[in-house]
Amino acid sequence: MKFINETLDVRTRDRFDVIDVTDRVREFLYRNNVTNGLLMISVPHTTAAVTINEAETGLMDDILTAVKRLFEPGGPWKHNLIDNNAHAHIAASFIGNSRCLAVINGSPKLGRWQRVLLVEMDGPRTRHLELTFIGE
Repeated sequence: MKFINETLDVRTRDRFDVIDVTDRVREFLYRNNVTNGLLMISVPHTTAAVTINEAETGLMDDILTAVKRLFEPGGPWKHNLIDNNAHAHIAASFIGNSRCLAVINGSPKLGRWQRVLLVEMDGPRTRHLELTFIGE
């Protein structure tokens, strides 16, 4: 059984951003010559998240619009008294900081339109994407 962990750096471009990291995830699996197992994808941050969805430009904009409406930046959040990013912490809690995918025949088990997306809510900055594979 293999246990492989790697950290990928992802540079975000704006305060709010959605970045498709699927190809980098696939490269990790290919480079490590894996076949079948489980892949944990996570971000060790409290103001960014990972989700699985379509990487269509309009939808990625819609995701960010929804985040801004539901978790208003500059809103009456108590955490803003010490750091003006409470919206990002709250949104990341709702979206989640990790996803687990089956890996079958060396590829992540994703639907036709599904992609692995990093959601930035307090950028721009360099984010770390933790990839941990367990299997063969």
